[in-house]
Amino acid sequence: MIDRIFKPKGSRVYRWRFREKPEDGKILDISLGTSEKSVAEKRQAEKRSRLQLERAGLIPQEKTVAAAQRNLALHLEDFLGVMCRNGKSDKYLANLEFRVGRLIKECPWNTAVDASADSFQTWLRLHPELSAKTSNDYLEAGRCFFNWMVKSGRFAANPLLAVEKVKVLKDKRRQRRAYSDDEMRRLLAVVPTDRQAVYLMASQTGLRRSELAALQWGDLFLNDEPPVVKVRASTTKNGKQVTIRLRPELVTLLKGLRATKAPDEIVFKRFPRIERLRRDLKFAGIAAVDELGRHADFHSLRKTVGTNLAKAGVTRREVMDFMRLSDGRLADEIYTDINQLDTGAAVEVLPDYTAPTKPASLLASLETGAEGQNASPAVTMAGGDKTQKVLVKIDESHVLTLSVTMGQKEGNGGSGGARTRNLCRDRAAL
Repeated sequence: MIDRIFKPKGSRVYRWRFREKPEDGKILDISLGTSEKSVAEKRQAEKRSRLQLERAGLIPQEKTVAAAQRNLALHLEDFLGVMCRNGKSDKYLANLEFRVGRLIKECPWNTAVDASADSFQTWLRLHPELSAKTSNDYLEAGRCFFNWMVKSGRFAANPLLAVEKVKVLKDKRRQRRAYSDDEMRRLLAVVPTDRQAVYLMASQTGLRRSELAALQWGDLFLNDEPPVVKVRASTTKNGKQVTIRLRPELVTLLKGLRATKAPDEIVFKRFPRIERLRRDLKFAGIAAVDELGRHADFHSLRKTVGTNLAKAGVTRREVMDFMRLSDGRLADEIYTDINQLDTGAAVEVLPDYTAPTKPASLLASLETGAEGQNASPAVTMAGGDKTQKVLVKIDESHVLTLSVTMGQKEGNGGSGGARTRNLCRDRAAL
């Protein structure tokens, strides 16, 4: 055990060196902030006692107490710096800064001690306009922030762990529909080439708005066989790179836009905003809201992809992989427009219970030994080349017997011939 105070050479201030046991590793070496030995010894005893209580888990660590009294906005700056060094995208950092910053301001959470599950749920109740997905996004941002604080020793526990997520599939704040084939043709017919490429690519690849807007010409491999787009991991929602094949008509449009572009240049410089899409829909005669109250917007193009895959009979697992979905229910309930599926054709495969059943063959009834019928065993006749089964009626019973063509290879009779069965003998045996 190392436990002593000393004055370094050339210094008037006492320092304390402490290590309880060799397994602790690094020796603690801190300044006691005094030149008086009696004061230094008192501070040594206090720090030793506190350190031992901390290690026993009886009191929180001193740095944790100090961090809990620090303003959360300052912790957020440190947190964003760590996330940036870990390679998180600018969009991810912007979302974290906005959501956590809003929670700190509106909950309000001045210090980590102020943060609690109750205050977060109260804030959610005061904002009913937030969808289930948006509420979960705020919850995830807050959890991520406090998990980092716990991991870095700035706070004892995550206060948002007890908060449950809202079920997104039951959120009916905004219902979308898929575009029909006729609507897609009308939409592409009334827009210029650059917007044609955007709408067509969204309806054939399932890429989200932000993923399309971040595409660079270096991500497109139009001359490969087959032509593909490789979406960078920094631009996708799940943070993974994805490769998607491109259809010939889309490749033709993109080649017409490309000309001579640098690899790092954005593909769609004039990306259509929401207002622009609404004007295009109106010009094409497409209702932005249908009679069922469902909306047609840019994300509906992604739903169009899922619906077309379902109509083509693609399996759920393949749809999940193509659209990069983590839950099969999303493919069925969110990205499939049930109104466009031909459910009426499914009726044709159902059985007709009113149709008369087909009678079983007489041969089958004989072979199963139906009541009133006897089946005699089959007989192989020597030298025969043709055998027929004949039903012979004897009294009130039926006997399945064999009528055999004589087996002589040449002429009639001969030692190699086969005799026909004696029906009288068979009757007597029965």
